[in-house]
Amino acid sequence: MIGLIIFIIIAVLIAIFTGFNLGNVCDVNLIFHTFHRVPVFITIIVSFIAGIVVALPFSFGKGKSIAAKKIDKIKAKAAKDALKNAESADVKTPADLRKPQEKK
Repeated sequence: MIGLIIFIIIAVLIAIFTGFNLGNVCDVNLIFHTFHRVPVFITIIVSFIAGIVVALPFSFGKGKSIAAKKIDKIKAKAAKDALKNAESADVKTPADLRKPQEKK
């Protein structure tokens, strides 16, 4: 429900921004073609969306590297604990010392 309210508020703000900037126009030059009398709000919105599209892969890549570091840290700790447990299993207990040793 809260997500719907936030979406409605953002939609209203975009509509207000659009309404105030309908009269502001500019020319957009894309090297081989020029678009004449493009409303400024369209230029701003398209630039914003293009920025999101360009930045999106970097945010996903960062999350993967952080997750990989956490996994490596957990694996290293597990290996260290396993080694410690294996070393402690090699130590003889007092009960082992009381058993008579068989001669070969």
